Amino acid sequence: MILLRLAGGLGNQIFQLSAALLFAKKMEVKEISIDISGLDKYEAKHKNELVYFFNFNDIDVTYTRNKIIDFRIPKIFPLKFPKYPFVSDKNFQYALKHPNHKLIILDGYFQDCLSQEDYDDEIKILKEIFLPSKYEKDEEGCIIHIRGGDFVKLGWNVISPKEYYINSIEIMKNEYQRNKFKVVTDDKNYAKTILDELNIDYEFIGNSIYEDFYLIGSFRYRILSSSTFSMWASALGNNDDSIVISPSYWTPNNFRKIFVPNEKRISFWMSFQY
Repeated sequence: MILLRLAGGLGNQIFQLSAALLFAKKMEVKEISIDISGLDKYEAKHKNELVYFFNFNDIDVTYTRNKIIDFRIPKIFPLKFPKYPFVSDKNFQYALKHPNHKLIILDGYFQDCLSQEDYDDEIKILKEIFLPSKYEKDEEGCIIHIRGGDFVKLGWNVISPKEYYINSIEIMKNEYQRNKFKVVTDDKNYAKTILDELNIDYEFIGNSIYEDFYLIGSFRYRILSSSTFSMWASALGNNDDSIVISPSYWTPNNFRKIFVPNEKRISFWMSFQY
């Protein structure tokens, strides 16, 4: 079986789930046990969001409290030797090549440790169980995701500052003739400080995590923030002919090695480094 410690918001949860599914495919098993006790152990409390976006009917997913998770062994001892069952970001690639076929215990974020091939595989796996959107594809407008709230408090908004949105919008206007913009955000007041000075036709849409996630993926033209939320929303959306602009970094000094489908990158972080 595979035991997964779930933590963080929706984007983090999807990375953790997809890591478990990647091991499940490698090991040819369908039993995944998820421990959700870590969701309320941090300042920002979260709930299990996966059940609203994925169909687990064909996968044996159970939610089980397992005290071995509390010891955080994968994080403390990320050892690299064949069949070692405890997997974190630091030994993820080794464990994927030398898995324990009876037991895997996953505890990590599983973003930076991914190769592009891993990430592409995860997208394919997740799309097979991703619940369909109620929104039709929008070919005309451009969706903008702006992450405020905790990102601003932590200083991570320097990855996608006002200059990032100015340049991204100019690309959409000049190269793709987009003039109407829809905005999804967790912080309208912060978003207004960026948008109100840009002299563009925009309106806020979406009202919940569910709506915002599916709305991002429904637009052909997208300007993403650096959050895992918008990255996964875009990756799991309709990408037959999508045009996607996104920042180059996850957080300050943390370059994002993996690309979402059809991505064009803009980087402003380098100018902020000391």
